[in-house]
Amino acid sequence: MIVPMHKFSFLVFHQDYKDFLDNVREIGVVHLIEKQDEVSDEVRDQYDLIKDIQQVVKQLAKREVKPGEPARGRDGKAAFDEVKGLFAKLEDKFQQLTLLQKEISQVRPWGDFSVKTLQKLATEDLHVKFFNVPASRFDEAWYDEYPIEVIGHHAGQVYFVLIQRGKEDPGIDAEEVRPPERPLSELLHYEEALKKELKDINKAIDKHAVESLEAIKQFGYEVKEEVDYKTALENTTTEAGDKVMLMEGWVPDEKKDQLIAYLEKNNMLYVMEKGTAEDKPPILLKNKKFAKKFEMLGDLYSLPKYNELDLTPFFAPFYMLFFGFCLGDAGYGILMGTVALLMKKKVRKELKNVMSLIFYLGVSTFLFGVISGVVFGYALYESNLPVYSDLAARFDAQGTDINMLLFYLSLMLGAIQIIFGLFLKAINETRQFGWKEAVGTMGWIVLLLGAIGIYGISELAEIPLAALNPLIYTLLAVSGTMILLLNNLNRNILMNFGLGLWNTYNMVTGILGDLLSYIRLFALGISSAILGFVFNSLAVSMSGNIPVLSILIMVIILVVGHGINLFMSGLGAFVHPMRLTFVEFYKNAGFSGGGKHYNPFRKIT
Repeated sequence: MIVPMHKFSFLVFHQDYKDFLDNVREIGVVHLIEKQDEVSDEVRDQYDLIKDIQQVVKQLAKREVKPGEPARGRDGKAAFDEVKGLFAKLEDKFQQLTLLQKEISQVRPWGDFSVKTLQKLATEDLHVKFFNVPASRFDEAWYDEYPIEVIGHHAGQVYFVLIQRGKEDPGIDAEEVRPPERPLSELLHYEEALKKELKDINKAIDKHAVESLEAIKQFGYEVKEEVDYKTALENTTTEAGDKVMLMEGWVPDEKKDQLIAYLEKNNMLYVMEKGTAEDKPPILLKNKKFAKKFEMLGDLYSLPKYNELDLTPFFAPFYMLFFGFCLGDAGYGILMGTVALLMKKKVRKELKNVMSLIFYLGVSTFLFGVISGVVFGYALYESNLPVYSDLAARFDAQGTDINMLLFYLSLMLGAIQIIFGLFLKAINETRQFGWKEAVGTMGWIVLLLGAIGIYGISELAEIPLAALNPLIYTLLAVSGTMILLLNNLNRNILMNFGLGLWNTYNMVTGILGDLLSYIRLFALGISSAILGFVFNSLAVSMSGNIPVLSILIMVIILVVGHGINLFMSGLGAFVHPMRLTFVEFYKNAGFSGGGKHYNPFRKIT
């Protein structure tokens, strides 16, 4: 759900304003309303500095160093400047090394030589020319015709030199190349020196990763606080001849009491108003334990608008089911759940929700693995296990199998989510515009549910559809009137009819395409199972017959193979349900998004 927001307007005497800002920042619940379209150059520069600090912190955190004690009293700004310079130097030296190694690869076929000797020969009008030619075109007769010497063979080419008096063209059928500017020994010497410099720079950076990381983080927090403070000042307006300062901000309903207590205690003048969608308040989500784990996925797309439904608790169960459907291996599910539980105790606080999410997805993967009968690529329905063999026999007797049932299950889950999305769309439209603008969506819900109900009655009661024509005509009449004529009671009927026809075309083609999109759940589940089966077959066929070695080879193939499958199939199981959520579900739920995160003015050091 979206936490209700209250708009606070503060009027403060200019001499008390600094203390007021300090106290408000200490309380840390006010999201400042930005009144300026553009920030000052000074603030923009500090935002750029914050990005640089975050980048340096990120790079230092990636360094594989042994844990150690941070240096006490370390100056964060000085450390940041030094580390930033080291990274710039590291990049420069790495580029130099890349270019040098490219030059070495070009010079290596020529070996080592003396540039001074070549220059001395040139003064005597003796010139050394460098040639290369494909080995198939090298003619041994050239030894008799020209004063040449083969230097070496490399990558199917013959490299040789020709010594002649004068600069005329010798007429040899080979490509003359530019002589190397530096001999190989000199280049290798520079390469070794550059590698040593890179090693020393990396060593210095690693030292900072241990000793200075926390100090640099603290410096970043200080800059962020300073920027927030300057932003607060820039978004403050003056009244009464610059004697009164006016600041406005948003405060969540559940956090306003502490602020009000401070304001009342210090006799501060303020006005509190309930937030409305027109004011575009920031968005703070508050969901229960299960749905909260999925908020990070919703953030990848967009936050809802203030008067919209928060779809997180509604897409969370579907996403969990879809992930399990796509991966669909009980063994992988157990592995994911176990790793998530173990890692949850060791990871940082901000990653605990990620581990909880992985655990839920692992549970879903295990359940669908049990349903589809796949454990680490092994098909249980083809085994002699009592339950699975009985089910396989029953499916065979009915002319079907588990894969066909999973195919229909993917379509059924898609239909359920689409219709559920239409219910949410009707609720969204009612909340935002009133029930009169939601009649058209309600008409589609009536039509779809009515059609499913009539078909169900026909199948279960074995009544021919022709005998249910009165029900069908009634359903079409009622839903058609709602869709074509009454889709928006705030417009006239003629306009409703024209827009209703257009919406009908979009809905019919859209729903069909949306429904077919859910087949990907079945397809990904099948591909994951097949790939697991392939690695199992490879492990058996390639292990050989040597007692100990064959088992070792089999284990290596199984671990590597299933590791690849888990990564690839897990990536698909993560992305494709997200696509179904953000495209099919969000569209049918009428989600528009565009909300801005609640970011309070607070102290972070």
